[in-house]
Amino acid sequence: MHRYYVSFSYQAPSGFAVASVDVTARQRFATVNDLAPVTADLTGRGYRNVTILAFSLYANPTRDNDTHRNPNPNRDTRRAPHTSPRPNPRGRRS
Repeated sequence: MHRYYVSFSYQAPSGFAVASVDVTARQRFATVNDLAPVTADLTGRGYRNVTILAFSLYANPTRDNDTHRNPNPNRDTRRAPHTSPRPNPRGRRS
């Protein structure tokens, strides 16, 4: 199963509106044409003139435990907030 964030526009009684929805699908979406069932479902729920603006596959949280995912993590993320970054030993480049 694949989970997607889908943003769409529609015609509301007061004019143009934008909304989003989480979609779980068995197949991966490659183009906006693959989202035709989602558009039909939104139309069936009362949204008029639905246009898909964008869609994004959510990350798989189990991949974060993979040791090969990021072998060299950003060391500055462990620093206290609101501190200046460490200076570059090679000096500033322009």
